[in-house]
Amino acid sequence: MKDLGSGFPEWTELGQDGGLDPLGMQRPIEVIYQSLLPGISTITLRFRYYAFFVWMLEVYAKENRNTDPAAFRRFQRRCEALFALIAARGSTELGVAGIDWAHRQLSSVPDNSAANIDFSVGADPEADLAQRYLRNKGGAFGGIYATQMYEMGLITLGDDQNPISVCTDRALPLANAFAEEIGDLAVLFLGRVAAGTVSLPDLDRLAPMKPSSVIAGSKEHSLLVEVLLGRVSSASVSDQLRRSTARMLLQLIAVANDVPHAEAVKWEWFGAGKQEVRYDSDTDDVRDMWALYQACDLMRLAYENTLDLALDILQGAEMRRMTLGALVAELLDLADVPKGMTWVEYSTGLVEKAEPAASARLADDTMMEARASGDRSERMQAVLVLIAALAKKAAAFGELLDNALDAPDHFHSLRTEVRFLEARAHDDAQSVVDAMIRERVLKRHLWVASRKFRNQKAYTFLIEPEEGLLRYRDRFRVSPSSPRLEQAMKFLRDVKLIDDTGLTALGRAELMSNEVL
Repeated sequence: MKDLGSGFPEWTELGQDGGLDPLGMQRPIEVIYQSLLPGISTITLRFRYYAFFVWMLEVYAKENRNTDPAAFRRFQRRCEALFALIAARGSTELGVAGIDWAHRQLSSVPDNSAANIDFSVGADPEADLAQRYLRNKGGAFGGIYATQMYEMGLITLGDDQNPISVCTDRALPLANAFAEEIGDLAVLFLGRVAAGTVSLPDLDRLAPMKPSSVIAGSKEHSLLVEVLLGRVSSASVSDQLRRSTARMLLQLIAVANDVPHAEAVKWEWFGAGKQEVRYDSDTDDVRDMWALYQACDLMRLAYENTLDLALDILQGAEMRRMTLGALVAELLDLADVPKGMTWVEYSTGLVEKAEPAASARLADDTMMEARASGDRSERMQAVLVLIAALAKKAAAFGELLDNALDAPDHFHSLRTEVRFLEARAHDDAQSVVDAMIRERVLKRHLWVASRKFRNQKAYTFLIEPEEGLLRYRDRFRVSPSSPRLEQAMKFLRDVKLIDDTGLTALGRAELMSNEVL
């Protein structure tokens, strides 16, 4: 695996401060997928915002020059509120910050009215929460897009000398292209921003600024494609990683003749998919990283299903309390691990009939179906098949397993759990599963919850120790992580490389430009 350098985020806090990461296994997973799609997050929903915001910053820098954050925020929030009203008028746009607020404003005005809509109050960061287009005072730019635009090299973040973000040299051509695309509408837009009011005829005239109104083949469109696909001069490691993932998506879509859901994409890159895709040879390392991401997430899901089963048992117990030993024994009984076998003998038998990736997918499907049907025994046994398949799959990662997941041991991940199993390969299988449930799941949750309470002041205990017993407290939702693939495909749609039917002519031309098809 090549050195990914600064493409990787740093290891920071142990999990989330809520109850969504009860075993503290989420952070290693986030580290991987954040590095593979830098500049895109789960809440950056429309790509034209990247062009709109660099234009907005450049206008402010040239025409205002006031470095008071309050003055900039007033301008920025009015721009965003007006942008939301434009998007809500006529054929509505999805993924626009403040779109629900904008619909409410428009619904109060008759369609043929020439009256002005006053959006100054909704844009005021000090207005009552119910009146704001967006509750976050930083708006969509400060609260959602700024850090991702920084990741893409489009802006600098504020500092002590100038707290206002400014465009980088990379962003200036995009800002100018957006300005050229909207032409004289810039004067109308900025005039309405200054006034804090807009009429329906004004909104109709401003429709070319909508997120979906990027014109294919325009300078703005070409630059957005270049930024998204990392086709930029002096491309950083982050640019290269995002480009590899984006091209892999295009290649998969080209073969599938469809736009798959993120879950299907994850299985394809894990090695348990249905498509035969000829990927670029220089994306091998990135595909390995996506496979490692999926393996890490599946190990988390296996452990979280075990914890959820424990909570299910505990919730139904007398007084919702059990000893740790009794709870572990009940889970072990569900697992139905045979006596007289070592862990390596038992786990090998679970997955010897199929490739590890295929075994993992089948086990995951079985685990989910058993959870839905309430079959505890089948679910616990599927957990063990999944863990065995992942341990076998981990061997194929080689040094990548240690290099990509090199972190203190209190960050549990596929690496730490495989090492746990390897150290006990020749121990009795029942004792290994007992230790896994007792130490790696139940006691692990208590440790993670106590650490979060001590360091983050967040009370996230799902079970509580009480006079030698464990007491049920709460449940949580077990679900796969969301690694930004859906957002990446939305961006590919916004720049017209894909549509509902799959790859567009523009998308095929993009792949042909690198002699892929």
